[in-house]
Amino acid sequence: MRESRREVGKTPATRRAKLVGVEAHQRGVDRLLASYQAIPPNATVRLTKKTSNLFRARAASTAPGLDVSGLTGVISVDPQARTADVQGMCTYEDLVDATLAFGLAPTVVPQLKTITLGGAVTGLGIESTSFRNGLPHESVLEVDVLTGSGDIITATPEGEHADLFWGFPNSYGTLGYSTRLRIQLEPVARYVTLRHLRFETLEELEATMDRIVTDREYDGEPVDY
Repeated sequence: MRESRREVGKTPATRRAKLVGVEAHQRGVDRLLASYQAIPPNATVRLTKKTSNLFRARAASTAPGLDVSGLTGVISVDPQARTADVQGMCTYEDLVDATLAFGLAPTVVPQLKTITLGGAVTGLGIESTSFRNGLPHESVLEVDVLTGSGDIITATPEGEHADLFWGFPNSYGTLGYSTRLRIQLEPVARYVTLRHLRFETLEELEATMDRIVTDREYDGEPVDY
């Protein structure tokens, strides 16, 4: 067995994403709504953005798309409540940069840093903490959704629009696009210890992984990732 110690969030070009605030968020929402109204009635509604983590063929369109350029940041972080209000097109790279300043991180962080929070919730995101924290949508406490009617609806687990809240995850854009998500965060240590283990058989590996998922520990020590 080999062990190595790595500092969380440290890269050759470490940076801290700035919080955008409520006013800038509202301006981004206003631009989004204006772009929605400009889409022709029979045109496909799509996002206008530079990057994508979708790897499937898609028909070209000349119609204008939704302007999400003002919805790419973290609005605010509440370190006491361990929550963050995040814009739908915020990448996990920027989300983690903002929350690490408070010693916090999202409960699930997909491996591709350009995946957006809104995309992971309405699509599918998974990573090495999912055995204890589930999928990204399971940390969502509240969400603002642009629906097909052109309205922004705030959905919560038990509110007036609870059906939208529970139906929105993994809906792949069929119910709308998220403009703001309030998510639960968790404390993170400054360092993680990476352990390298050798197994002689696949059966031994599978049995060990099953025990870790159930007990959340290995050899008497907690396993986080």
